[in-house]
Amino acid sequence: MVRVALDFFHNEEDAEDAVQNVLFKMWKRDWKPDDDVTALAIRATKNECVSMARKQRLRLHLSIEDEARSLTSANEADQDILTNERRQSIEKAINNLSRSEQRIIRLTQDKGLNAEEIAIVTGIKLPSVRSMLSMARKKLIEHLSV
Repeated sequence: MVRVALDFFHNEEDAEDAVQNVLFKMWKRDWKPDDDVTALAIRATKNECVSMARKQRLRLHLSIEDEARSLTSANEADQDILTNERRQSIEKAINNLSRSEQRIIRLTQDKGLNAEEIAIVTGIKLPSVRSMLSMARKKLIEHLSV
């Protein structure tokens, strides 16, 4: 059992914890004379290792989320400034587009319309809307990456 757990974790402490948990569970169980205790112990050890690994990943994920929340709250003022600067640079980039590209981007961004809906609203054919939207996005990316 220890070998199975060590092969899984490559860490003696976790392996010992897994084996101890399995032995405790097996001790509490009612055994029948025809039960293959060795096979059950190995299978239970593998299952316990998987379960422990999932719990460790979940704890790590939750601690990372908690840390991210604390950093976010600590840097809220800085974030607000950066958000406003980013918003201004996006607005400036949009203003550098042609009028038709500005209109299509604003319909997409502000109104949440998709290409089909923009084609209906503007009367422009769908392939043209898609092409204009693609070109406008490329121009925005180029302008914002500078």
